[in-house]
Amino acid sequence: MPKPPEGDVEALVDAYATVAHSFSLAMAEELRCEKNGGLPAKPVLNRA
Repeated sequence: MPKPPEGDVEALVDAYATVAHSFSLAMAEELRCEKNGGLPAKPVLNRA
């Protein structure tokens, strides 16, 4: 069974989101998507 994360969970969520955004942006650029598929240059990390 997985253990709950230790430390600053919000920082971990932001780090995962940043990695996912970077990967998505790289894929969009590689595939030559128009306007990088609508992705911003930097991740937008908003919490609702």
